[in-house]
Amino acid sequence: MNTCFEELLDRFAVLGGIAENVCQKEGECGRGIFPIDPSRRVKIMTPEKLLISHDNIGIRDGEITIKDKTVYSEQVCIFLETYYNDYAWGNNGNSDSADFLKFVESSSELIKTRLLDCGFVDKNFLDICFNEEQLLKRFIDERTVAFRGCRVLAPVWEFVNHSSFARPLRITPYGLETPPLEAASGEILFKYSGKNSPMSMWKKYGFACKCIVAYSIPFRISINNDSLCISCSGQLGLGPKENKGFSIVADSISIKSLPIGCLSAGLPFVTFKSILCSAGLSLDLAKSLFLKVRELNLSARRDLLNILQEPVFGGHAELYRALTYEIELIESSSI
Repeated sequence: MNTCFEELLDRFAVLGGIAENVCQKEGECGRGIFPIDPSRRVKIMTPEKLLISHDNIGIRDGEITIKDKTVYSEQVCIFLETYYNDYAWGNNGNSDSADFLKFVESSSELIKTRLLDCGFVDKNFLDICFNEEQLLKRFIDERTVAFRGCRVLAPVWEFVNHSSFARPLRITPYGLETPPLEAASGEILFKYSGKNSPMSMWKKYGFACKCIVAYSIPFRISINNDSLCISCSGQLGLGPKENKGFSIVADSISIKSLPIGCLSAGLPFVTFKSILCSAGLSLDLAKSLFLKVRELNLSARRDLLNILQEPVFGGHAELYRALTYEIELIESSSI
């Protein structure tokens, strides 16, 4: 048993946190949370008073500090700064963020251009340079979650790793909770975001994982001697306030985000067919165009894999794996 981790949880509980039947150890996803007693349920809840606004964290002499301490009691400030310096940012907790930034900064212009052209990243993303300020920003961005319209970090709760096939987090009036889980012996996991793909997870969190869907890269196709244009902007999913993924204006069909691979093999084509049929296009045309878009997406990802080759570890390896997972999803899609 990790005595230091137990002491952390004791201090967490004193301040209103809940961490029932949990211990920390290494698993398939790295350092994670496991049940002490597999026959009992697990629960972690970080109360609102321990949540930290994303812009209230700074760094001084290599250590995390709370910028505005007036919003917390002295006891809470001590806990938060100790937690991040000894367990999260410190204790090599920022190494994954550092590896990601180093990879982005050191990547060749060819890799950066291909990532940009495929819509996997934006230009500002590729201008990242590795320094303490950028490292802290990346570290924070990987951990923030929306709570009452604000981006916050949640100590202890954030120790739980991601699975695209687990339940999502719970936002309650009291704070942030792990989802209700049945008693089990394996690692405790939850879904970080509702709509994700291997590439969107790589961009946001820096790691590769299997997901339910992969999204198309940007494309533009002209039909009938340019009388009709079909384009896709290549968004990696729709935003929370976007209800419709496409628009039809005159002779132009504009698609914001298009699933091109999915564990539900028929969903990508059904989605594409529905969009084209809304514009009065035939089923045969939808089939031929879908196959063209599918091949375009496969080729773009395979080209990137060839440029990366097959790395063993680090940022290159995570990107390589994410692209491989996307190819698997796309290849499984069918008409």
